[in-house]
Amino acid sequence: MTVSLLALGVAVPLVVLGRWLHRRRRRPLDVSTPAPAFQVVALGQQGSGKTLLLASMYHALRVPSGQCYFLTAAHDDVARLNRWFTQMADAASPDWPHGTAKGETRLFSFDVKTRTAGSIATVLRLNYLEYAGELLTELQEPGSTAKDELYARIESADALIGVIDGYSIRLYVDGHPDGIVRLQETLSALIPAVIEASCPVNFVITKWDLLTDLHPDENVRLDMVRNHLISNPQFQALVNLHSTGRVVRLIPVSAVGPGFARIGPDGEVVKIPQREIRPANVDIPLSAVLPDLFEQVEARLNQETLTALRAEVRRRTFMDPLQALASLAAFAGQTAGRAVLASFGGSAAALVGDSLLGMFLDARAEPAPDRPTGLAHEFGDAERRIDQFRRARQRVLQEMQGKVLALESRLPASRLSGGV
Repeated sequence: MTVSLLALGVAVPLVVLGRWLHRRRRRPLDVSTPAPAFQVVALGQQGSGKTLLLASMYHALRVPSGQCYFLTAAHDDVARLNRWFTQMADAASPDWPHGTAKGETRLFSFDVKTRTAGSIATVLRLNYLEYAGELLTELQEPGSTAKDELYARIESADALIGVIDGYSIRLYVDGHPDGIVRLQETLSALIPAVIEASCPVNFVITKWDLLTDLHPDENVRLDMVRNHLISNPQFQALVNLHSTGRVVRLIPVSAVGPGFARIGPDGEVVKIPQREIRPANVDIPLSAVLPDLFEQVEARLNQETLTALRAEVRRRTFMDPLQALASLAAFAGQTAGRAVLASFGGSAAALVGDSLLGMFLDARAEPAPDRPTGLAHEFGDAERRIDQFRRARQRVLQEMQGKVLALESRLPASRLSGGV
C-alpha cells in the first residue's frame, strides 16, 4: 500500500478500509503525511523588540532542553537568527541587531520536531510572519496592495502576536510624555487589526526586565501593567468583546533577561558590561499557539459534538495503531468529526484534514499507557512507526499545554479573556 492512510481521510470507503486492514500483514504501509502548518502573524512597531524576541525565541527552542520538542528552520534563516542572538548577547559590544524597517515583512518557517524511538519526526510547522506595525497606520502608495494582503493574512491566521514595547510602558508608568504617545501609537496600530480577527492573540510585552523595579512580585507587576493597558479605551473594548469565546493573553518576555540592560542617560536602552544573557518567558508565545487554538476550537463545539468527541478520545486510548487510524477515518466522516474540522474556520491547517483531526484528538487524551512488550513485538514496522509517532506527538502537545498552564498558574494576570 503506497498511499498514506492518514492522507486518505473521509474519501476512503469503510469497506475498502476493512479489506486493507485484513491485508495489513502482507503489504507495507507508507505512513508519510504532511505535517499540519499553522500560521502565526506577529505585529509590532519599529523598535518594539520584534527582532530580539524572534532571535531569543528560536534560541530557547532550538534544542530539546527543558522540553521534548525543538525547532528547525532553513539554513540561511538559522544563520540569521544565530547572528542576531550572538550580537544581542555580546555585552562587550554596545550594538543591538537591526530591527525591521518600515513596511518590511519577514517569514520564518519553523518545523517542530521531536525524537521518536527510532528517528526524528516533524510534528507540525509554524509559519511565523512578522510585519512592521506602521503598515497598519500609514497611508499606502497609490496602487499598493500591501495593507490588503496584511489583513488577509491576519484573517487566516491561527494565532496573532501583538508586540508591545516594554520600554514605552516604562516611560508611560514614569509619566514621561513620550511614553503616553508611544503607547497610544502602538495600541492604535494593533487593536483595529486584532479586534476583528477570530484566532487567539498573545499581547507580548517585550523588555520586561526594564520593569522589574515596579514590584518584587512578578504577578503584581504584570497586574499593574495590565491595569495601565486596560485604562486605554481601545484595549478595554477588545478585552470586553473577547472576554469569552476567545483566548487573549498578556505575556511578559525579556529577550535578554534581568540585569543585562538598562536605560542610559540619553534615554536609550544600553547593555551593562560583563553581564550574562538570561532570556525569560521567550518560549511561551510559540508554545502557546496550539493549546490556545485547540481550546478555542473545543469551545465552539455544541454539547452533542463534545460528547462524541470525548467518546472518540476514550476509544482511541487503548487501540492499536491501525485500529486508531481506522477509527479516525470513520470519525472524520461523521457529523461530529466534520463539525470539529469546520470549527477551525478558514485555517490553512484544516486543509490537512484528518491529520489535523488526529492531532486534535490526541491533544485532548490522557497519556497513552505503555504497550505490553509482547503486543509491541506483534506490530509490523509501519504499525510500530505509527504508534511511536502518535506517542511522541502527544508528548509534544502535552508539554506545550503544560507551559501554558504553568504560565497561568505563576502569572494569573496573564489571562485577559475570562475563559472559553
